Amino acid sequence: MSTIIPQSTGTSPFDAIRQEDERGEHWAARRLQPLMAYTNWRQFEAVIERAMAAAANTGVSALFEASLKKSSGGRPGTDYRLCRMAAYLIAMNGDPKKAEVAAAQTYFAIQTRAAELADIRPMDELELAERQVQLIREKRAAEARADRAEQTVSALEGGDGLTIRSFHKKYFSDVSERVFFGHLYSHHLLLDQRGKGSEREDGTCRDGSQHRHPSYKGKHFFYLHGGKVFGGKRRETARVRPGQVELELKALLIAQGLPANNNECGPLAIEGPTQTALSLDEAGAA
Repeated sequence: MSTIIPQSTGTSPFDAIRQEDERGEHWAARRLQPLMAYTNWRQFEAVIERAMAAAANTGVSALFEASLKKSSGGRPGTDYRLCRMAAYLIAMNGDPKKAEVAAAQTYFAIQTRAAELADIRPMDELELAERQVQLIREKRAAEARADRAEQTVSALEGGDGLTIRSFHKKYFSDVSERVFFGHLYSHHLLLDQRGKGSEREDGTCRDGSQHRHPSYKGKHFFYLHGGKVFGGKRRETARVRPGQVELELKALLIAQGLPANNNECGPLAIEGPTQTALSLDEAGAA
């Protein structure tokens, strides 16, 4: 049975929630959540999932042990038994702008390093200072990445990025538009809802309301740009995410066998919101 280690005067709050059992020390994810300033469990579980992916990418397994725990409402909820390394990975995948996350990063990094050296020799003051400097650098790098992500979101909201037709003309104009879009449909990058909408008076069917929207696989490359109003309904169209993602999409399609054109210049990579003309099938018009 786990026991919580009592907090001593002046110790870290992360020490206060540390538990021990016959398998060693560990932390409960739901106790760690408020100390990292996450009020919503779903948001914190997303951090845990990123940490689990990081562990899987390095070939480390069995760090995260899921369990069911009854909530105050009586319904069971997921919790995780976290070893020190698992807690460290969660801290490193948290929001770097939260002071509480930075405190968790410092605590678990130092504790992990201290445990690594415990069988050799204690960490001296110089090593501790060097580790602190390294953590500061890592924090600043994480903040810089977060700032770049915010700038990308702002650019998207401002209407940046290529329409899919412009992307086609820029990189793959040697193939017809029909073949190009067919490739995106068959590789599950865009949703194909041709003829799956409401019926017209002549008996034919309109395209579905989500035709040519990004699929689950395509959301890394495309985003929905606010479109125009047709028939009282707002129609959104997909655009290619700007910057590096645009080049990644080009490389992916080439790797999948789609022949690129010889025109590397093409149209401008940035288009304003007034430069997009919706086709009839994109607008779902009659």
